[in-house]
Amino acid sequence: MPQPWLFPIFPWTAFAFAGLAVGFLLFSEWARNNLGKTAALCGAGGVVTFYVSQWFDTRPFHLYAVYDYWHTSPNFFLARVGILLAIIFISYAWCRWGAGQWGFSPLIQLGQNSLLVYWVHIEFVYGRFSIMTKRAQTIPMATLGLLEIFVAMVLLSLAKSRWDKRGRKASAPAAVG
Repeated sequence: MPQPWLFPIFPWTAFAFAGLAVGFLLFSEWARNNLGKTAALCGAGGVVTFYVSQWFDTRPFHLYAVYDYWHTSPNFFLARVGILLAIIFISYAWCRWGAGQWGFSPLIQLGQNSLLVYWVHIEFVYGRFSIMTKRAQTIPMATLGLLEIFVAMVLLSLAKSRWDKRGRKASAPAAVG
């Protein structure tokens, strides 16, 4: 049965527009010519945005009469956007100075099979195959669950990529010689 409270219009449409705005920034000519500065600005802006959301959340007033941090709060929206902006810097650092230099990046791997990863992770996190009991987890257990789903999705993506390569080899025409 659909759960309408799970994905309300706000903040999910706001996430789409925030992503569009950041995408325009990242694909601008200035950003392409200043990758390090752009990543650093995103990271710093993300940290500031996250802490501003926390500050707003401690205020005694809220924009909505019914306060629901995890589903409809603007503070949740700001915190999540802040985390995503910080991830831009972390991703840049990973690929520029970190293990991405060794030739493997889990973010690139996940991106190559993003539709499959998105669909399967939704089933395991929100759907009928949920791996953890809803609303009954401590922060350490939820963090462990996040790590488990991340590793599982990277492994799924690697398996899909290998399957695709094997299929291309099998369907390649034989060399005539």
